[in-house]
Amino acid sequence: MAFVNGELQARFMTRIRGLDPQRCLAVPVDVGKAVAVALVADHYGEMIVAPFEFALTEDGFAVLLAAVIRAQNERDAVVVRVGVEAAGHYHRTLVARLQAAGLEVVELNPRAVKDARGQQLLRTLKNDARDCGAMAELLIRGSGRPPQCRDEALAAQAAWVAHRRRKVAAQIVLSNQIHGQLDLIFPGLTGCFSHGLEAASLRVLIRDMPDPDRVRRLGVDGVLRFVRRRGVQMTHPKAEQVVRAAHVALRLPSIERPAPLVVLAADWALFEALDQQIREATAELAELLPKTPAGVLLGIPGVGVVAASTYGAAIGDPTRYRDAAAAYRASGLVPIRYESAGRARPRTGISREGSVELRRAIVDLGRGIGLHHPDFISYRRQLIARGKPPLVAMIAVAHRAHRLAFAMLRSQRPFDADRWARAVAGHRHRTDEQARHGNTPAVGGPPERRDLPAQHTLTHAEASSN
Repeated sequence: MAFVNGELQARFMTRIRGLDPQRCLAVPVDVGKAVAVALVADHYGEMIVAPFEFALTEDGFAVLLAAVIRAQNERDAVVVRVGVEAAGHYHRTLVARLQAAGLEVVELNPRAVKDARGQQLLRTLKNDARDCGAMAELLIRGSGRPPQCRDEALAAQAAWVAHRRRKVAAQIVLSNQIHGQLDLIFPGLTGCFSHGLEAASLRVLIRDMPDPDRVRRLGVDGVLRFVRRRGVQMTHPKAEQVVRAAHVALRLPSIERPAPLVVLAADWALFEALDQQIREATAELAELLPKTPAGVLLGIPGVGVVAASTYGAAIGDPTRYRDAAAAYRASGLVPIRYESAGRARPRTGISREGSVELRRAIVDLGRGIGLHHPDFISYRRQLIARGKPPLVAMIAVAHRAHRLAFAMLRSQRPFDADRWARAVAGHRHRTDEQARHGNTPAVGGPPERRDLPAQHTLTHAEASSN
């Protein structure tokens, strides 16, 4: 039997069908940093326990548990369902404690809670009690997703991926500050190098000689010797370019020069510390990857340790998604769609309603494969040739890469280039979506998208879908 809100609602409604709504309880919990607010209501919407606040400590949890047990005894409840709004990381310890206590727990998307509050015409009248009321409505409807359960390796992988992502973000911010300092100290230096702050010779100059006057005095040969004595190779043309930049650089007044140099030295020390932490995190991920389902992805051209680990951490246990299409929808990469009264608005972008981490992981995965695998390179070129904007083509490549990677996670079968080529070459039939809308693929063009279930092996449909 089909339900309006899909399979999760169907499972819950099957459990409570025929039960007295007064004996089915919903316990919404709105989590903050140090405290949370909860209430207990039955499936008629009647409050059994009014909204109350408790601390996110063991003592506070005892208060919550006592309220739930009291309501359960009062109504002789047969179903008690706790819903916790997914609030960054603040909710995770409470969810773990609730599960340890044997309670049924689901996580509620903050966007869904906001929309439910809006349905009560309270979108701009937010407080914790109203949020709990909106969450109770969602729980009664059967909304909510069970929390992700990770084994030790998956939990460690997720932690190291998040750690590395934060350090990379911090390093990007810091690199912009370093560029700003160099524009005052040695204008034109970074313009001599095409890859930001990645060049080893540039790093030597920033750390040990960010002074155009000194570069001018040393000259080309002196700069080459200086850099090479520190174990870094530098070409003669590059040294000439740096010396020319030193000769034409505009300088601050001499009394204003010492402070920016001190700031640059401090920023650069922090930059190198972040660089070291990023390398250490990458090494940890490389060690963990073979112990997780995402280890199989290393066989795909263009997929390295970071891309595979990031995708694996974002997906988690692949069996929690019905198929690859469900995981893709959870990423928020699906196109916006609006139809009413037989009319449809043109697509204007992606929904962005879902996991930001999964969205980024899929795009990064597609970017890597799209630069190294011939079929994906050809696919992107065909899309652009058909008039698709580059960003749309990139998302389509990412979708195709996700279908391949998700099938490999589920089957744990390594990538087989010949099998992939046969699957793509054998795609000649119209897809279900094309049949519904009466359109056919362009001759010689890439196959259109199909939202078919992912099997335990790389199926023909999955291999050839974008």
